[in-house]
Amino acid sequence: MVETVVRVVAAQAHPLRLSGYTHFALRDADSSRPGVFHRFGLTTDDYTPKPAFAALARLVEEFSR
Repeated sequence: MVETVVRVVAAQAHPLRLSGYTHFALRDADSSRPGVFHRFGLTTDDYTPKPAFAALARLVEEFSR
């Protein structure tokens, strides 16, 4: 999901005059609770990186060139 969002933002950056992208949540609010509302961070609530963390790091490197 993070990769899709970042790639769409990057593709539309020029026509929409976007200068950047900010991901709202670094960590989950509560990784033990069900549902996505509490678990949409790049890390768990104890800051353990989730797969999206590595994906975003790769995309930052790719689009920062």
